[in-house]
Parts: sequence; C-alpha cells; structure tokens
Amino acid sequence: MSHEEWVKQIDLELDGELSLSERAALARHLAGCRHCAEARVSHLELRVAFARSAGEPHARTVPRPQLSGSTLAFWMVLSLLAGAAAGWLGHIRWGGPGPDSLESTRATFLAQ
Repeated sequence: MSHEEWVKQIDLELDGELSLSERAALARHLAGCRHCAEARVSHLELRVAFARSAGEPHARTVPRPQLSGSTLAFWMVLSLLAGAAAGWLGHIRWGGPGPDSLESTRATFLAQ
C-alpha cells in the first residue's frame, strides 16, 4: 500500500470504521513507518483542535473506543457467573465454616 492509502486507513481508524485485523495491520505499519505515524499524530491534533473550536473543551487526543451496553452487560453477567462458580467450587473443596457460628470458630482458632 502507498502512503496515501495508509493515510486513508488512518482516517478510517480514527472514525472507528476499521475491523480488528485492519487496525492490527495499521498498527504494525505505524510502528515501522515514521511518515505515517507523524500523519496520524497530525490528524489527531487537527481533530482535537476542531472539536475544541466547536465548543468541546474536553476533547482528547487519543480516541477512546466506545463500549456498547449489551457488551458491558454480557461481561458483567459472565464475571458474576465466574465468581459464583469459583465460590461454589471453593466451598465444595474447602468447606464452609461448619455448624458452629463464626465467633466460636474464631475463638477455637485463636485458642489453638
């Protein structure tokens, strides 16, 4: 690809329109091509300047990927299920505090 095509890829990346494999290819190219890396920095600075002149004082230089609500909900449910499974497996493996109260168990432990 030529530098002009890579610059088009940079614009697409900043707009969030590249797939993961295309972003990876662009990142590999930017790591080795100073001209394109400088072009990306210039594009970022221009976007921030335009955003700030349009009244957005907290415009950032580095674009942040947006996380959809359904993706966030999926990972939250997955983490809750993983935590519950780990707790259940830990209880099966090492058991709970037993029939005694927590205070009597603690007293027995301290006495020993």
